[in-house]
Amino acid sequence: MTSPFLSLNHVSARYGGSDDDALHDISVGINAGEVIGVLGSSGSGKTTLLRVIAGLHATSEGSIILDGLDVTTTPTHLRGVGLMFQEHALFPHLNVSDNVAFGLRMAKTPKSERSIRVAEVLELVGLAGFGTRDVASLSGGERQRVALARTLALSPRLILLDEPMGSLDRVLRDRLVPELRELIDDLGLTALYVTHDRSEAFELANRIAVLDEGSVVQFDTPGVLDARPATEHVARLLGHR
Repeated sequence: MTSPFLSLNHVSARYGGSDDDALHDISVGINAGEVIGVLGSSGSGKTTLLRVIAGLHATSEGSIILDGLDVTTTPTHLRGVGLMFQEHALFPHLNVSDNVAFGLRMAKTPKSERSIRVAEVLELVGLAGFGTRDVASLSGGERQRVALARTLALSPRLILLDEPMGSLDRVLRDRLVPELRELIDDLGLTALYVTHDRSEAFELANRIAVLDEGSVVQFDTPGVLDARPATEHVARLLGHR
């Protein structure tokens, strides 16, 4: 039997000197090429989960295995993980190409290689020819694509998306969500997608992990979640009465 591409084994995490777990005893296995939705209400631990996987927040217990390697204590920049936040965090003083190239510069990628890679990922996200544009001149959807291009530029093995559509209006989100899923499939990526929006999770994900108070209370396909919510909390989150 093939091992999961990403395994979280009894992972817990705390904030500061608190004795309370921000994440509690999480064990899940994710296969290569899967898109996993992470669904939960505010404060349920969704963002903390991504930060722990990315190496931005230390575990207090447990281990993280990525592509056969224990990365529990591996620094963020050596994990091969791309992380995209809702705010996008584009640099206003840099043009589109320089924003996309930022991580490549930090990795000391030669300039000639950076230019080629930036052009490749801008074409992937539908922004070919946008390299010299000022980011302030872009629409919300275009800025979201620039942030995604920057995430993809370093060819991550795993991408972590923290409510990337959260700042966009519903019409734009409805258009971009299927485009994002198609792009993830075309690139053969494994992805975790955090959202509080049921419809986004159901449209994007192969399986969905529902968090409540730092614990995974159900991890199933959208169909199983909808038909057989495991707890009253899951049922309410999915809009069941």
